[in-house]
Amino acid sequence: MHRGIKLGIYGLVLTGLLGGTAAWATADDAKSVALKVDGQQRTIHTSAGTVEGALKSAHIAVGPHDLVAPDEAARIANGSQIVVSRGHLLHLNVNGASRDVWVNADSVDEALRQLGYGPSELVSVSRSKRLDSGVTDLSITSPKHVVFKVDHKVVPVISGGPTVAAAIKDAHLTVGAHDRLSAPRGSALRDGEVVTINRVRYGSSVAQQAIPFDVVKQNDPNRPAGSSAVVQQGQNGVKQITYQLVYVDGKLTGRIPTSSVVVRQPVSERDAVGTQQAPAPAYSGGGGSAQQIAANMVSARGWGNDQFNCLVSLWNKESGWRTDAQNPSGAYGIPQALPGSKMASAGSDWQTNAATQITWGLNYISGVYGTPCSAWAHSQATNWY
Repeated sequence: MHRGIKLGIYGLVLTGLLGGTAAWATADDAKSVALKVDGQQRTIHTSAGTVEGALKSAHIAVGPHDLVAPDEAARIANGSQIVVSRGHLLHLNVNGASRDVWVNADSVDEALRQLGYGPSELVSVSRSKRLDSGVTDLSITSPKHVVFKVDHKVVPVISGGPTVAAAIKDAHLTVGAHDRLSAPRGSALRDGEVVTINRVRYGSSVAQQAIPFDVVKQNDPNRPAGSSAVVQQGQNGVKQITYQLVYVDGKLTGRIPTSSVVVRQPVSERDAVGTQQAPAPAYSGGGGSAQQIAANMVSARGWGNDQFNCLVSLWNKESGWRTDAQNPSGAYGIPQALPGSKMASAGSDWQTNAATQITWGLNYISGVYGTPCSAWAHSQATNWY
């Protein structure tokens, strides 16, 4: 064979051997690795010697919150398994308190276990929901035992709601707009809380009420002073009052007036009050009747006939103007001094002398009441002076 041809064939064989050796080397370095990412498993073939290299060859990027097992620097062999648990951000609200947490879980259920929450906790989404690369809003509520006292019954309920209103809904209770709760609807629910619901109902009623008449006094110069007479009878009016009735749990607890209408106006009583003055009896001094003596003394004090007329009425009632008039209580004389011996301050003959008794009596009236008419008004009101 020609030497040149021979060398060429050798070179081809050598090249084939070298190429075959390289191919065999490549086949020997390739590894079959099980790769599980967020629970999804597949098999990759790689010639990388470490976990990090295998992930890169499979175009798997590892984030700062992702977990890789074994460690990225670990060596791998044919049949190795690599697990990548992606980090998932949760906007977590636990019993009303919010915070952000990262978890390495495939599902909500697994995330709850990682966070230490058991199966009794109430969550806002399905526990089987898979976590994706986005942000997941998750509310967790610890169940609370609540007791409602309503409609004369005790209604227990286990509620995961954050507020009393949510527990009412869980208990399938209906609360009217006017019903009263022992805890505000929006208040935070507490475990073991007892909430009383009072049923409130409103009604109405109508009642009539008297309007008292007033008394109008009119002076009558044709009627003797000190006397009076009713010239027009008074009559009560009538008003109609509407009440709002408040019932709590069936019992009437409030009666509130809401409107008032006058049905009949009252009619005033009119009284004629005498102002006619009787002439003062003449008195010349010295002797005379007791009333004559009194008239002179009344005039001497500057009092008019009206005061004398009141004095006549007063002592007519007390003693009939008798100097020896005596009351079982011990009152004595024209002015009915109690005891009668008080009149000794006006004279030692106080038991028999009308002038002495009248002097004391007028001094007493002046000192206590000011005038005979004031004393007479007091006597009419109280039956004594």
